[in-house]
Amino acid sequence: MSKLIFFDIDGTLLNARMQVPQSTADALKILREQGHKIAICSGRPLTMIYPFLLEMGFDGVIASAGAYIRYGDELLYRSTLEQEPLEMLTELLERHRTAYYLQGCPGSFLTAKSWETIRNVFSGGKSAETIRKDMKICENPATVQGLESGVYIHSDATVAKMQKEVDEQINGYFKLTGCSFGSDIIYSGEITKKGVNKATGMQRLMDAMGIAREDTIAFGDGSNDFEMIEYAATGIVMGNGIPALKERADYVTTDIDADGIWNGLAHLKLLPERAGC
Repeated sequence: MSKLIFFDIDGTLLNARMQVPQSTADALKILREQGHKIAICSGRPLTMIYPFLLEMGFDGVIASAGAYIRYGDELLYRSTLEQEPLEMLTELLERHRTAYYLQGCPGSFLTAKSWETIRNVFSGGKSAETIRKDMKICENPATVQGLESGVYIHSDATVAKMQKEVDEQINGYFKLTGCSFGSDIIYSGEITKKGVNKATGMQRLMDAMGIAREDTIAFGDGSNDFEMIEYAATGIVMGNGIPALKERADYVTTDIDADGIWNGLAHLKLLPERAGC
């Protein structure tokens, strides 16, 4: 029976050097040869998914944590954020002296003030010019049409406090998920529309492909992968994943650079044990 296998990007498909390990590339190729289906399931918007990843033969792409779904060349679903709640959110973020950017098919947008913080957090050895290619500075990012999600960094309030304010002041329109972006996970996070997440994206893609939930597998490593790992019939967490996610896993594989994807698939008997392991 063929499977539909979902893969997160950062820390799962891509290592810290923004490379796909050779064992992962080999595994993806063999899966396709065996008739299995593979899909990206990421918090990144489509515009920030590297072209070389999209060229690796994925049958589907779930981007912006479920707000954008593509099956082959067909756009299945897209959920965009409304301007009024976005403007209320950016006012809240700025009150808490928070750097942020908003993203979607039009690109990633941020203020000049946020850029000063974000270019340092995301440098990782890359030049400011390289990072800047992915970002567009504008006076008010909330006015951009077609945005799907966002990221905020270095807030002076915890994710829990920020979510409470969002619930009270913006009628719970957004969900904030703590993520580590160069700082403590408690003070940085992803911004998504409430009710839109990786699991809802998975179900929409599954419906289009005619694949049942019991034939799904998911690989992830971070805090925005909880819904995905729990929704898949088999949830596999990378060895480099966060402890809380490992507690929800059906299986914890090795680190990404220690053949994590290959070994997880071998555990499920979809691939042979890797030579030398």
